[in-house]
Amino acid sequence: MKSLVIFYSRTDNTRFVAETIASILGSELIPLKDKKKRSGALGWLLSGRDAFLERLTEIESVNIALDKYDLILLGCPNWAYNVPPAIRAFLSNNDLSKKKIVLFCTQDGMGAEAVFNNLRRLAKGAEIINEKFFNKVNKNKEAVRLQIKQWLDSLNI
Repeated sequence: MKSLVIFYSRTDNTRFVAETIASILGSELIPLKDKKKRSGALGWLLSGRDAFLERLTEIESVNIALDKYDLILLGCPNWAYNVPPAIRAFLSNNDLSKKKIVLFCTQDGMGAEAVFNNLRRLAKGAEIINEKFFNKVNKNKEAVRLQIKQWLDSLNI
């Protein structure tokens, strides 16, 4: 099964999870890059606002033939109980209908179910086969790595 991991990460927590997944599955990896500056405290505040208001952003061009993949794993951080603008932009510009999708998100608290609800809504027509969130990735990466391995093993992909 040919798989692709697509993700957006502002602070590298989601990047860590995405890279770990790609390494375990032997997947290709596509990071989405937001053209808007989102670093620092002000970037954090504006990012949360943009997610809450369900804004789109301009992302760097992603030239990938999604039809050549059997499975797409899509990951993002939880921003204000919502999807980051870069993921929203990607999903608004790419047709994932009839694709098998696995969703994952990272967070430092709660709200993953709201993120997954929004991702399911935005990935119109996709077959969502599983969802998984990871809490406080930066606090214990080895424990998270083990969680990822166990989760992927349970999916039989």
